[in-house]
Amino acid sequence: MKKIIALAPVALMLGLAGQVQAATQADVQLQGSIVDTTCEVTANNGASTLNVGSFSKIAFDAAKKQIGEEPLLVSLKNCSKDEAGALQVSGIVATGNETVFLSDVAQSAGFMMTREDGTTQVTNNTSIPVVADTTGALTYTFNTGMAVLDKTNVEPGAYHAPIKISYVSN
Repeated sequence: MKKIIALAPVALMLGLAGQVQAATQADVQLQGSIVDTTCEVTANNGASTLNVGSFSKIAFDAAKKQIGEEPLLVSLKNCSKDEAGALQVSGIVATGNETVFLSDVAQSAGFMMTREDGTTQVTNNTSIPVVADTTGALTYTFNTGMAVLDKTNVEPGAYHAPIKISYVSN
């Protein structure tokens, strides 16, 4: 009986050690790509945040309508002379919505972007054809603003959305 009592603390410590060990692991999905280009992409002059402004709740009078037009400059350099390729914008979007970029799918508001033509909405993961100039450079300007998914559910607050702007060569 004394041996069982003496071994109880050891068994308890081993049990706790197993639980602690399980919490010291994590799964990570690595992602990368191999490209056939020398182009270097810079967005927003290298700044990680673009403040598109503040808007009144009543400005959002329709769902999926962009409010505001803050320029988002994308620059390519070190491309081959006259290199043709495409810009792609990717981010989090809700099911059935490919043009409003969100921080997560539960958000009621997010961000929309128009192409340089000022009218065509940027769609998630869709290629936008571009061609570098004779020096291997290119400047492209998106116009960025906010949007809501449901005009009857406009929630005041601060919003953000991570996006990635990629250059893919043809």
